[in-house]
Amino acid sequence: MNAIVHELKPAATDQLEPDVLHELESAFVTGLNRGGQRWRLGALCARDRRPDDWFAPPRLAAHHRALAICGSCPVRSECLQDAIECRTTEGIRGGLTGEEIGHRLTHDEDKPRFDLIKAALLGKRVFLTEAEKRAVVRIAQLAGIGWEVWAPTMDIGYKAAAKRRKNADSQLVSIPERDRSDEIVLADELRRELAPALAVAA
Repeated sequence: MNAIVHELKPAATDQLEPDVLHELESAFVTGLNRGGQRWRLGALCARDRRPDDWFAPPRLAAHHRALAICGSCPVRSECLQDAIECRTTEGIRGGLTGEEIGHRLTHDEDKPRFDLIKAALLGKRVFLTEAEKRAVVRIAQLAGIGWEVWAPTMDIGYKAAAKRRKNADSQLVSIPERDRSDEIVLADELRRELAPALAVAA
């Protein structure tokens, strides 16, 4: 296996097959440019003559061969980031199998960061994913926090905030039970923390 990996060191682009080179170069020349795709030219898979190995079933030797090559690739991290951004779960990318990438998408990227959600609900400006913004609205409703507190953290006004509040209830069915429980706990915590301020405002 090591000998195969050694043979596939990054080479000059003139060693690539013409059709492969054309496809790779078009990735950043065309509208597929997702922050620069030139890194693809350094990918070990681009110069491998057995591309089907990257999609072979896990039990086959071809799968293990491709995984070993991919794991030693100099642009492994760029490839993995691209797969995550595109939500690609087919084949081997960035040293991981499609199943491993899918697991990462489900459990890492989509997991709400409740510390940032709480900060937004306290009126602090933080960067939130779209899923976290939806959680902010749901928790705000549970805790009785007005739109004027959380809407500015998302750079939206009253109309957009009202639309988000209207959609909040329909989103409940798509939330994992674990996250829903965490939202309820955070809402209770915020209610207790904000009770004095709410009493004064009343």
